This record gives sequence, structure tokens and C-alpha cells, in this order.
Amino acid sequence: MALKPARLQWSDDGQLRSLDYGDVYFQLKKGLDESRYVYLDGNKLHDRFANAKGAFHIAETGFGSGLNFLLTAQLFAKTAPADARLVYASIEKHPVARGDLETIYAHFGELSPWSQPLLEQYPPLIEGFHTLRFMNGRVTLILLFGDIADVLPQLHGKFDAWHLDGFAPKYNPDMWTENVYAQVAARTKPGGTAASFSSAGHVRRGLAAAGFDVRKVKGFGFKWSSTTAAMPGENAAAPLPKKIAVLGAGVAGCSAAHALALRGHQVTLIDRHNGTAQETSGNPAGIVYPKLTADASPMGVYHAHAFSFARSLLAGLKLPSWRACGVTHLDMDDGETQKTRQILENNGFPMDYAVSVAGGYHQPMAGFLSPPEFCARLVAHPNIVKKFGAGVENIEETADGWKILGSAYDAVVIALGSHSKNFPQTNWLPLQSLRGQITMLKPTAASAALEKVICHEGYITPLQDGLHCIGATFQKEEATLSETRAADDLENLKNLSENLPQFGFNETHIAGSRSGYRATTPDKLPMAGACADYAAYVAVNPQVRGGAPVAETPRMAGLYISTGFGAHGMTGAPLAGEIIAAEISGDPSPVPADLAERLMPERFIARALKRKEI
Repeated sequence: MALKPARLQWSDDGQLRSLDYGDVYFQLKKGLDESRYVYLDGNKLHDRFANAKGAFHIAETGFGSGLNFLLTAQLFAKTAPADARLVYASIEKHPVARGDLETIYAHFGELSPWSQPLLEQYPPLIEGFHTLRFMNGRVTLILLFGDIADVLPQLHGKFDAWHLDGFAPKYNPDMWTENVYAQVAARTKPGGTAASFSSAGHVRRGLAAAGFDVRKVKGFGFKWSSTTAAMPGENAAAPLPKKIAVLGAGVAGCSAAHALALRGHQVTLIDRHNGTAQETSGNPAGIVYPKLTADASPMGVYHAHAFSFARSLLAGLKLPSWRACGVTHLDMDDGETQKTRQILENNGFPMDYAVSVAGGYHQPMAGFLSPPEFCARLVAHPNIVKKFGAGVENIEETADGWKILGSAYDAVVIALGSHSKNFPQTNWLPLQSLRGQITMLKPTAASAALEKVICHEGYITPLQDGLHCIGATFQKEEATLSETRAADDLENLKNLSENLPQFGFNETHIAGSRSGYRATTPDKLPMAGACADYAAYVAVNPQVRGGAPVAETPRMAGLYISTGFGAHGMTGAPLAGEIIAAEISGDPSPVPADLAERLMPERFIARALKRKEI
């Protein structure tokens, strides 16, 4: 769902004021010094960053103009060791519009190394988690857009420090409730800290009741005092980097390998082919767009998060082939027209995300790219070793880890499409194989001017390397050899000509084709997460057959699954890799907790038990 953007007003004395809350974001000439004093000094970040090992996690209960994040990232870049990482999660109910951020950041030139990448990746103003990366992945910002009452319970992770909301409690009381204090405390590591502008008595009492040791300290400038707090205990040592095998060098495997490598893990990417993107991921064009749903279904929520993540990732990679040209979806009949109307009316999407057009709707932020180029760029990292031409027929759990092709690994990510079920540990995965064929076309005089992707019963891309890409067929078949079929080219051409006859294509324009197999699941959602121990799961949950909830979720330690993306792997697979990498690394999840749960492979065991199929 779309969000209400922040309403801002500059006062004559240089204060940026919120018209929604009647309070000040900052004073133009003092804002940076005030934020540094209250939050950076209040949480003792200079010394803690200088001694950081592994990942340092910070959460914030009001992103506002983003100055706290920019200052924190600046300090981290100056003081933290080269192998340290910063993960910063920030909640915001009324995000500042991108254009307003540009105006604000123009006043703070010293922060441009961080503000410019933020603007380049800034997400559409829709609810959800939005992940942005800086400094080649050393700094991660997760923007959590939505009401704190809805968002904070969905934030999965533990934090070393908190920047508590900058608006006074009397102006924004929803940020300062007993429930918020309790949830902040529950997500704070032993030895973690919190800092706030406010020194109101109920704030200090609330933090103390939640378990913090609270201090009232000298305030900045004209303010008499502010608040710092610390959670008793001593923080545990940061987890060490792991040795991880990723099976499959398509978009799913390369995405997982990339996300793991950025976190310092040593990754071995293994594939039976002699390079990346040799199967379906080798198609010359892949469309990146979010599938829209009328309600907040798991499918719609996943696609919104996946698209936002993919778009941010692409902004950082700067692929030559990425073209954010927009994607137009044509309604095929009156039923689809009604469905489109309902989707747009129910969600109220911002204009840059989805807008009604004659005969359908348009997604301005969407586009297409070269999947082979994307895969190659993802794995061009010094922490990734490629082992190609090596088919894996067996994985074995041993006392030394997972043994694969004679080497032992701390963890394994299986990203082999429908072949992900080809091991004894995974043969229960209900994966289905769908064959698809795309066709490349030489342009006509009319089609050469096409500047956007058009989806109908199939799709057509603008010219890339002198050819259009159209497709794709769908056939339920088990994955075998990926031979092409002349009949499928004709089917693609027929669908295109019937829906877009103005381009004037015929058989003489066919310039080639490619076929491959997509993996899908019974509920059309992908699998992204730890692999369940099937036998143990069934054994400890017999009550599910009688309608009772799952009591335990036994999992195969160190074994993860990323597959089942259907025709949306280009959009969906990068986020799946990020989810798995965050879980392995102990980082905050890039998606809401309830969505992460819906993506776990074990959901199919629970459903089979409930239906008494096992």
C-alpha cells in the first residue's frame, strides 16, 4: 500500500518542520552537530565502531530526513576496520519524498558520498522493507516504511544500538508506548545501548521498565538534558565468516553467492556447466517488475519487496544492459480490466510505481536487463571461487560440515531450480517443472521505435543487440534437454501478432530461440530459507493432523534452499539470496518476519500433515 509522504516546511530561521507532527526535524546550522552529540556520542559509536568486529547493527524509530543514518555511515567509514560491516534498520511512517530529500541534502555537501547513493536507490513510497547498500556492501540500510505498531513486531534481529525518534513524545506519542519500549528491549543485544533527544520522565521510566539502565545526560545547546540507556550484560563475540557452497550458477545461486560474499563469507559456487547462467538464466533478456495483487496477499507482498530489492541492487551494480524503460501490461479482456481497476484502486500506488493507462497499467520503475551479464557481475567478487563443470550428485552431513566433491563446508545453499529436490535431504520438496521457450525477432520499421516492455499474453522487449525478445511458452514438463521447437516460436509469434498487430511481424523476422525449465511450487511462492529435516519434522508434529499448530521445526543445520521462482526469477531470486545470507550471518532480515515464515520450505510439510497426506 502507498504511504502518505511527509509534509515539510522550512521556517525563516532555517528549521525544517514537520507539518504532520508539528515538530522540528533539525536546525539547518546546528542539525548535524546536534545529531552527532545526541545519537553518535550518546551511543558511544566512535569507540565502538573503531573496535567493531563483524557486523554492527543499529535500529532507528524514525528515519525522518535520514541525517542520522548519513552521519552514522560517515563515522563508520572513518573509524571502523575494513572488515567490519554496518547494518542500519530504520522505521518511518511518513517518508520524505525523494525530491524533498534532494533539497535537504543540497545543504549538507559533506554527506554527499552517502546521500547521493541513497537518492539513487531511494525506494517507491510503499509499505514494506527496502534494502539499500553503500560502500560496496559494507553498509546496509533497511528502510522499514509503515506504522511502528505494524512494523516493529515484524523486524527480526538483534541490535547493538538504537536511535530513538527525534520528535518529542508529546508530538508523536505512538513512538513512545510501553509496547514499543518492550519490543525495543527484546531486540537489543546484551550490552546494547539507546539514545534519545527526549528526557521526559515517562520515556526514562518506560525504558527502565523494559530492562534498560537509564541515564539523564546533558542536552545539546538550549536543551537541558537528553537520555541514554544501556542493556545489562556483555555482547557475545561476532560470528566468524563461514565456508559456504552454493549449488547452481543461475540467477538464484549467483544472487545468494553475492549476498554471502558481501558479508565476508568464503563462497564456492558450483555448477555442472562451464560458466554462469547456462540454463534459463542465460536468456538474453530478463524483465524486472513487481507482480501486483488487489490485496496484501503473500504473493503481492513478496513481489513488492523483491522488486524494491532488485531495483536497489541494480542501482549499485550499474549494469550496462539494465534499462529502466518501464513495463506496460495490457488487459486481455473485460475481466482483466476490472481486475486492474481493483488493484490500482485498492492500493493507491504512487505514480512512479504503477499507473493506469489506456488498456492496462504501466510500471515506470520496471525494466529489463541481460541475465548473463547480471550473473557474471554478481559473482565477480574476491570471496567467490567458481568450480564449474562439476555436477553434484550427493551432499553428506558429517562432523566436519557438509561434504561436497571432497571438500567440507559450514553451510550449503541449493539453488538448482527443479533439480533442487535431487538429494535425499530435499527429495520431499514439491517442486514442479515448467518448460518455456523465448524467441528472438529482427525488428520491423514499426517495432524499432519501441521504448518499453509490453506484456500481453506474452511479452516483447525493446531492441537489445539488434533483436527483440518475445515469449514465453508454458508447458508442464519434467526438465530434460533444453532443445528448441519450431512450433513454440510460431506460438510466441502468434500471441504477439494477435495482441500487437501494429508491429507487423511474420515468420521471416524469427532470428533464434532459447528454451529452458523454470521451477515453481504449488502455492506459486518461492522457497527461501533453511531446509527442514523432513523425517524429524513429521515425527515431532503428529498433532498437526488433528488441526493443532506446529510445535517444533527441526531443520538440517547449515542447509538452505533458494528455488521455485517460476517465471519471476529475475525479480524474485535476488531477494531470496539476501534472505538466506542474512539468516546465515545473523543479520536483521530484509523482509517482515511473517513473510519470511511464508517462504520457508517446511510450509509444505505442515500443509501435508494438516491434510493428512502424510
